[in-house]
Amino acid sequence: MEKEKKQEVVIYGILWFVILTIVPVIMFFQGYTMRIPFRFEDLLHIWLGILPFFVLFLFHDFLATPLLLEKRNLAAYIGALLGLTVLFAAYIWASRGAPGGPPPPGGQAPPSPGGRELPTTPEVLKVIMGLLMMGVNVGVKYYMKSVRGERRMQELQAENLGRQLETLRYQINPHFFMNTLNNIHALVDIDPEQAKASIEEFSKMMRHVLYEGDRPTIPLAKEMDFLRHYVYLMKLRYADTVRVVLSLPDKNEGAEIPPLMLTTFVENAFKHGISYEKPSFVHVTLSVEDGKIVFHCVNSRREPVKSDHTGVGLVNVRRRLDLLYGDRYTLHIDQSGDVYDVLLLFPATANLKKEGA
Repeated sequence: MEKEKKQEVVIYGILWFVILTIVPVIMFFQGYTMRIPFRFEDLLHIWLGILPFFVLFLFHDFLATPLLLEKRNLAAYIGALLGLTVLFAAYIWASRGAPGGPPPPGGQAPPSPGGRELPTTPEVLKVIMGLLMMGVNVGVKYYMKSVRGERRMQELQAENLGRQLETLRYQINPHFFMNTLNNIHALVDIDPEQAKASIEEFSKMMRHVLYEGDRPTIPLAKEMDFLRHYVYLMKLRYADTVRVVLSLPDKNEGAEIPPLMLTTFVENAFKHGISYEKPSFVHVTLSVEDGKIVFHCVNSRREPVKSDHTGVGLVNVRRRLDLLYGDRYTLHIDQSGDVYDVLLLFPATANLKKEGA
């Protein structure tokens, strides 16, 4: 039984429990106030009077409402509703003179005005109560249907989110590998020994991607290790004239991060910010402040005239941030002059919208 169906059964159970228990409570206090002894026969008689309403509820819930909600046949539902109402009214009128009702206080029924028999107003009220009960039944059904639809919509959105994020991961990883392999290829001609060291560092990075890349989030410490390997590899390629600063926190307070989220910015900083013709720099700072991860990457610009600095990696990172954090992150990019400045703030906790969740 699905969750919404269980909730619906609980709602009906509570309503009928209240109906059946409120009667003896009222009878007890009424008898205590009017000094009338409490008789179980009276309570049983009232419960027997409630029984037709319960039977009407069962027929309406199991036979009539599916015509309206599942088969969406309004005409058939109206026909079933009229049929149940007629049968219920016929039973009420047929049983109105049945003996066994509890006598009123004093043992005599109150005389009707003018000595005439009272009209069938109590029976009409019972039919109206039956109609109201069926209306409440339909209302609860529609409410639970809306809850069920909302839950299914959330499941579809989560499934779609997971597929989109998985697609983005498959786009980011080949893009990253291609650039890294190009860097190692360049080192082979420049310095074979450094190329060997780069391959060793690259193997560590590959291990990280293979074992951590498919997880929704990973500890920030592992992502920082990945950044260290990557920056080490890049520093092997460039001369000492390139100023590379990597500042990482000693404590990360259990923060978690989607894998390769920050590496794309660092990768683009080296790719677009390093020049062999003039001094260049890459400064990367990472910290955890007030439950947020603060990432700051500043680099020189190799081509300050060119305004389009975003490649496939950055476009996908923006998309991942939108899907994962919605409006709970801040990404500010300043590319004025000879400096490219990236400031990213996003929640440090993992219990947000996770990839594939």
